[in-house]
This record gives sequence, structure tokens and C-alpha cells, in this order.
Amino acid sequence: MEILLCGSFIGAVLIFFYLLNTARKKTTAPAVAKKDYTPVYVSIADRPNSIMQGMDKFITEVQKTETAGDKWRWIPMIIFFAGLGLMAIDGVLLLLGYTSFIFTAGGILLWIAALIMAHSLRKSDSNDFSPRYKGTKEILHTLRDDLKPESLFLGHLDLTGAMLPTKVARSAKDSQDRTTEYFRDEWLALKAKLYDGNILRVSAFQKSKKRKSYWKRSRISGKMKMKPEKYKGSEQFLKIRIAVNPELYKIVPNNEFRQGANIGKYTVALLNTEGGIVDVTANSPFEEVEPEHILNFVHSAYSLLQRKAA
Repeated sequence: MEILLCGSFIGAVLIFFYLLNTARKKTTAPAVAKKDYTPVYVSIADRPNSIMQGMDKFITEVQKTETAGDKWRWIPMIIFFAGLGLMAIDGVLLLLGYTSFIFTAGGILLWIAALIMAHSLRKSDSNDFSPRYKGTKEILHTLRDDLKPESLFLGHLDLTGAMLPTKVARSAKDSQDRTTEYFRDEWLALKAKLYDGNILRVSAFQKSKKRKSYWKRSRISGKMKMKPEKYKGSEQFLKIRIAVNPELYKIVPNNEFRQGANIGKYTVALLNTEGGIVDVTANSPFEEVEPEHILNFVHSAYSLLQRKAA
């Protein structure tokens, strides 16, 4: 009986703290941890203001749904205490000389129901939005004044995840028969016809690689052991393409914007200006690149254009 009571007490304490943690509002994860963000895919095919208003509306709806669910957070805790109350009845009966476990069984069932409900509430919590979501909105807001009147932005914002199976570009095996997967995640694609007649294309993508799990024989025991998958880093890329309006501009190379030049967080890797088109690819070793660096790079690419004399 003492062992049973001791086990019930320990179980009650563990369940209590689990439910208490679930009932509290979600806090920000430590900076050292890699955060999970709400998966979002936005098809961009509208006027700038309509796109930005839609993005704001989506955030509002997600927050509204989560706020509506907050009132249920303490229900599992109430159920927990109801189960504790039922168990207390058996305790009173035990003091009076009666042996009963009926109310205890009912209390345990209530605890199970509380745990199931708490787990469901935790899974329904939405994650924060990726900084890229807000960053893309800033890019659209900045470029909207350069758009040709009545023209649209075209493209997509893909924040569904950088390392999904559908984003595997290729895979390769090493000498030990270990498979490494290479991912390509084009998270931003944008096309716009500008006021000056140029056509601008912006593509921001991330390349990542991950070694898949594999079996390896231990040198000591001789047994086969499963080695977990290993994330092997990522790199950011940016591609800019400007189809130049030949009536207004000519392309004139300069020393500031050239192959190998560092522009903010990016380094120009490839540059081609043949055929009246500026094609440039840049890479960055940083895990994230802020929107101002993307905009600054686009602005720097424009330094290759020289307006023709009237």
C-alpha cells in the first residue's frame, strides 16, 4: 500500500508539472536552439498593396485562432485536480477502515484524459513566423514604388521548410557507402516589370546538405549500430536578372560591382552582362541574410546601368 501511495504521489507531481507547462503561454526558444517556424507558402501574383494586406491578414487570423484556444489551456489542470479529489475520497475511506480503489481508478482515468487533452493543445500551438516572412513584406514594400503602373508582382514565398524530401536536388555516396543529400530551397522568387521598362527577377535560395543515418559496425563490440543523420551546414544564394530596356540604358561595367566583390553579406560569384541582360549570382556563408542586404544588392546591380543621353 505504501509503495502504491508513493508511486501515485510521484506520478501526480510529474503530471502536475507537465500540465502546468502546457497551460502556460509559449515562450521564446533560446537563441542557441534552431527554431521551428510556421510553414507558409504564399503565391505572389497581385498588386503590391493587395499582397501585403493579405500577408498581414493571414498573421491576424493565425493569432486570433491561437487566442481563442488559450481559454482551454487550464481545462486539463482542472481535470487533474478533479482526479486528485476522487483519489482523496479513497484516502478518507481508507482512514475509516474501508478499502476501496474505485475512486482512485476514476481519478487515474481523469488524469489520462487530462494528459491527452494537454498534448493536443500543445500540438495545436502555432510556431512563430519566420523572419523571412516579414523580410519579404519589406522587400515588396520597398520595390512597389519602382513598379510600372498597374503591373503586378509575380512569384512565390516558400517557407514550408528548407530540407523537405521534395527539395532534394541530388544525393551522393562516399567511400563508406554513406548517403549525403543536397537540398535546394528557393524560398523567394520575384518578377516585376519596373517603371523604367526594365524587367527584374530576384531569386533567393538556400543550399543545405545532410548525411542520412546509416549502420556501422562497432570496432570494440563488433555489433552493428545505427548512426543518426547529421546536418552538414547551409549556404545562402541570390540570383539577380535584369532585362535592360535598351531605349534608356546601356550596360557599363565598373570596379565596385564585379566578380569577387563583397556587397554586404553577399559575394559576387558569377556576373554576365552579354545580350543586354545583367545576370549575377552571389553567395553568402551566413545562416540568414536580412532583407536590407538583398535590397542593397539589387541597388548595387543597378550601378551597371548607365542612362543614355537624350
